[in-house]
Amino acid sequence: MPPTHYNYHYALHPNTYIAPYISTPITINGNIEKKEWSQIPFSSHFDDIRGSEEAPPDERPTEECRTRFKMMYDDMYLYIAARIESNMEVVAKYTERNSPIYHLDSDFEVFLDPDSSCQYYKELEMNAINTVWNLMLDKPYMDGGHEYSGRVAKKGDDDYYDVEQQQTATLLVEGLLNQPGGQRVVWDVEIALAHKDTLRFQQEHSLSRGSPQMGDIWRINFSRVERGGDINWTWQPQRVWNAENHTYCGQVNMHLPDAWGYVRFGPPLSAAAAAAAASSSTDSSVEAGQVPNELIVEKGDPFWPLRLAAMNVYYAQRHYYDKHGVYATHLDVLNGLLDDPTLDPFRDNMVLLEASKDGYTIQISDGNHRFISLNNTRHMRVWEDPIVLKDGSILNSV
Repeated sequence: MPPTHYNYHYALHPNTYIAPYISTPITINGNIEKKEWSQIPFSSHFDDIRGSEEAPPDERPTEECRTRFKMMYDDMYLYIAARIESNMEVVAKYTERNSPIYHLDSDFEVFLDPDSSCQYYKELEMNAINTVWNLMLDKPYMDGGHEYSGRVAKKGDDDYYDVEQQQTATLLVEGLLNQPGGQRVVWDVEIALAHKDTLRFQQEHSLSRGSPQMGDIWRINFSRVERGGDINWTWQPQRVWNAENHTYCGQVNMHLPDAWGYVRFGPPLSAAAAAAAASSSTDSSVEAGQVPNELIVEKGDPFWPLRLAAMNVYYAQRHYYDKHGVYATHLDVLNGLLDDPTLDPFRDNMVLLEASKDGYTIQISDGNHRFISLNNTRHMRVWEDPIVLKDGSILNSV
């Protein structure tokens, strides 16, 4: 268990969903009422991208506009089922693959960063007639990120990216598409994200070990976009440190992978947990489904306090660079832009490496066996074991 002085950090921990393991692949046909899904709990409902406390009340979803999902996995796929409810027009006009779905259509999106590096993450967008757009970002747009997709390049080009084994389906459950708002419309999404597609490039550019193993955690988030982006409802609010206002607050920006939620890969579902989920019981063990806040320390990311601290410095450095045109080469220069409760447990174990006016790498230790490094491109890396460099020095010796 983390020390009690991390309570502040874990109060800011993103949502976490435990996906149970299944031994038999499922058929992807858009039907999320089938037996396999009936045993898996839904997530919490989506809310405004900025979070319930900061979003204007009239921009938050109503009971008639709920969005929620389920997840499970096997050795080849991460499976996702989602139900999207509306009392507004559900637009589905794009029919060509790799069209920018959110520009016009009602849009369901999945974002996935399997090694939590904020680099080479994947995005899937879908409309209600199963038109898909797959893309990859080498880093977030605000860090100079570049899109790789079939929208911007052709197969064989350096900028091309597409999936090979992904399966998707949609099903209109109630109402009609492309009709003026007012009537109820419900559409379901069923997705099989192939680990091979998700982990491509991660294995080339990081220490990713391959398909997820029981107990592994990946960064993930989901969003629903309506009316060309005027409406943004997400599972995990995009809350990050605002150095200028000295507070954590929500941003209208899905490309903040450090703010996404988590999927934890769990064991097979026990018979008791499956029965509880099927009966919608709230008195079940947390073998699958969204982790309650009171269990987030146990079931969440053990590196979360270090991640939060590193990103606190990152956003302070971004603000400093935007104001001065250079990065701070000493941490003391950032005083007044940092959050003391976030950084206090790590003050004696923080150092700027390779610090210059044009870039930096920060390294932080918990004072024991966990370490994190982060640079000005938001590339994040965590480890526990010492890494010995060619000159014999220890990388995690701060």
